[in-house]
Amino acid sequence: MLSRTASNLYWMARYIERAENTARTLNIAHQKAMLASARATSASEWAQPLLISGRHDAYVAAGRPVDAPSVTTFMAIDPDNPSSIHACIRQARENARAVRSTITSEMWEVVNTTWLGLRDFDASVFRSREAGRFLAWVKERSHLFRGVTFGTMLHDEAFRFNRLGTFVERGDNTVRILDVSYHALVEDEEIPQAEYYHWTALLRSVSALEAYRKVYRDHIDPERVAQFLMLDRQLPRSLMYCIHEVYMALESVIGNVSSPPMRTVMGLYAQLDNANVADLRNAAGHLDLQPLLRRLETLAQQIAEAVFAPRPAGTPSPRTLLKGAA
Repeated sequence: MLSRTASNLYWMARYIERAENTARTLNIAHQKAMLASARATSASEWAQPLLISGRHDAYVAAGRPVDAPSVTTFMAIDPDNPSSIHACIRQARENARAVRSTITSEMWEVVNTTWLGLRDFDASVFRSREAGRFLAWVKERSHLFRGVTFGTMLHDEAFRFNRLGTFVERGDNTVRILDVSYHALVEDEEIPQAEYYHWTALLRSVSALEAYRKVYRDHIDPERVAQFLMLDRQLPRSLMYCIHEVYMALESVIGNVSSPPMRTVMGLYAQLDNANVADLRNAAGHLDLQPLLRRLETLAQQIAEAVFAPRPAGTPSPRTLLKGAA
């Protein structure tokens, strides 16, 4: 397969996954905003989607208000924000169009109709109570794309590059969501009883609430949430699950265990396989996921260098998580 084709397949999947993950991140903030607590509607709460996407500093520097309508509009449909849902779906469509002869007609139809469907939403949606409808639509379109991909595409090398993009992006996002949310909820000195519902919203945002309750019943404990999202082998959005899927895809398309991306992903797997939450804490006892984020960024760079042609035009640089900027 041509490296350019592989790159388009990889980035198509990453952009679809990133659009869904952005919708999930915004959904956390909107669910928390419905809780009857002053903290839930504070600027620091609405700064979290910006921090997770790495767009906080640029947003604040532009003098924009950190509130629900402004942040949601910026992260959802602002074409000038390279991390917005609008920008991600546009780039996914461009990458899909470049490989129309490789993907199935059903896959192209889902991506193209999703792009066209964005016309039904404008800023007025986010000044009303209909933001949830848009975010649910984005998640449904992403689910449809993955289902159609799995059900219509040959499970060959092209399929593996698509899976590779999906799980590189998903693993990175799971770590980002937990990193920002955990520090905001646990390491705040004043934590009201309502935080139970904030943790519920976090688990629901990654479609893990029912799975968590199946494993741990109804007791929601921050340590168990971190353990579940980082290290569970069966949760489709846990970091451990994503790293395993990345390894399987890389083994299929590279095979050479001495290549840099294979060494990195095997090292990550070994680290997580023998870890518990205590191993993810720094010397001060705080949960520190920044080393994992840096290793995931290194892995993505190594994949690009080992497999792909130069990054397609319009592809953003790796995101930087700016902690403490709120």
